[in-house]
Amino acid sequence: MPPRVLHLSTYDANGGASRAALALHDAMVGAGLDSNLWVARKDTHDPRVHEHGGTRFLLASETDRRLWRLQRSPTTTWRSPARFGSLSAREINASDADVVNLHWVTDGFLSIEQIGRITKPVVWSMYDMWPFAGTEHYGTDTADARWRSGYTRDNRPPSEGGFDLDRKSYERKRRHWRPMHMVPASRWLEQATRASALMGNWPITRIPHIIDTALMEPWNKEAARARLGLPASAPLILFLASAGVLDQRKGWDLLERALPEVRRAIPDLEVVIVGPRDAHYTSPSGTRLHWYGTASTSEELRSLYCAADVTAVPSREDNMPLTAMEAQSCGRPVVAFSIGGLPDIVEHEVTGFLAPMGDVDALAGGLIQAIRDGHGEQHWGAAARQRSLDTWSPQAVVPQYLDVYAQVQR
Repeated sequence: MPPRVLHLSTYDANGGASRAALALHDAMVGAGLDSNLWVARKDTHDPRVHEHGGTRFLLASETDRRLWRLQRSPTTTWRSPARFGSLSAREINASDADVVNLHWVTDGFLSIEQIGRITKPVVWSMYDMWPFAGTEHYGTDTADARWRSGYTRDNRPPSEGGFDLDRKSYERKRRHWRPMHMVPASRWLEQATRASALMGNWPITRIPHIIDTALMEPWNKEAARARLGLPASAPLILFLASAGVLDQRKGWDLLERALPEVRRAIPDLEVVIVGPRDAHYTSPSGTRLHWYGTASTSEELRSLYCAADVTAVPSREDNMPLTAMEAQSCGRPVVAFSIGGLPDIVEHEVTGFLAPMGDVDALAGGLIQAIRDGHGEQHWGAAARQRSLDTWSPQAVVPQYLDVYAQVQR
């Protein structure tokens, strides 16, 4: 008998991790499974998505974020002390679920202690390094990284000061958690999990994120542009970042540095930016920018991917970004740096282009190739679509999760 699955995610439509959780839940419902998704804040109309947040969530989120101030660090990426939360293990344990599938659950939804009190079999879909790190979601990936050896008083970087919130949070995880079945989506995150001091000996199975390939499918470029009010014939690069062009991790500044070379080869180039607009930003390269704002629906995203000639993902750090997967599912090439999980998504010079990290000249060369390919027969785009069907479709991913669920129920 198929298991009853309870997915837990802080959000259902806010950022790539929440959309990945929702996509997996929807795919399981579509496959006839008894699947429910509990979130702290619900933004969709799915009747099997249930909100467990309210005022308690808002207070927990705000209090948890204030804890960041106790620690001074040059690392400015998102941090989660996960000391407070709106959902209790008691509520989870009282559900009729056979398996609990955790996703991205911090920011005031689940505390470290409550995760440790879940008595049902747990599978954890990983989106970043937080489960085995301190408070950081993306930490340094070096031989002496603290998550490799454990957070001690002696291995704290000299650049940090104040209360050692990372060590305190790590110790809480080590004290309260028992082994859970971890599911990283990329080879990079799988290798990091196996190398971590906390989870290196835990059960680990790599399964890619899921894409609704029936929804994210190729569409006529001209029709997509007309729907969005974008120029009919200009070569277009698409860039997406939920935090906008100032998010260092997403690498807009690196893309900007590549644009002059691309414009020398393709003078009428334009760029579409999805994310919050910076009213004070002007492109140093003089490239015409189209500020789209936030795309709130999958249909909007599909139109954006299909309107572009290429999606640029110049991230400095990333696990397995949905933007790259969705673009390829829509039959569009992706140009990115060869970091994190992007080599699992982009097959170099087959479905897109991978540049060495930080090599903006190579990034520019890849964008030029992709745009010229997109104005021709779209060889890269066609290969990208087929790869997405073979690798990320519900038919490819759901059976892998069912195998893991069967393992944790034994």
